[in-house]
Amino acid sequence: MPWAHMGDRRAHLRFEVMGLMSASLLSNETLRVLNLGASGALVEGALPLPPNAEYRMQLVLESHVSEATVKIRRVTEIGRDSGALRYRIGLEFLTISAEAEDVINRIVVANQAQM
Repeated sequence: MPWAHMGDRRAHLRFEVMGLMSASLLSNETLRVLNLGASGALVEGALPLPPNAEYRMQLVLESHVSEATVKIRRVTEIGRDSGALRYRIGLEFLTISAEAEDVINRIVVANQAQM
């Protein structure tokens, strides 16, 4: 049955928001890092995050853990993994700690030496 013919089946009353209203979302999804640089990363995950959205995330690099603010720059559907869709997500680092930046630079230099 088409959605328009089903009527409003929501259990709770909703109101239209006039203007801007902020909200936050807490998720424990682990993103697999595909490549990493000083200005951002390409990660893989199960959620298609909206382009241009900004998120606070926990950045875990080697044994270093820090908070980072990232902006979603692009999202590409890459197919199904065991029946579930997967996405490649380009992240731009807006803020990261100096320690996280040092760890990233060490990782990049170490990988360049291996090439």
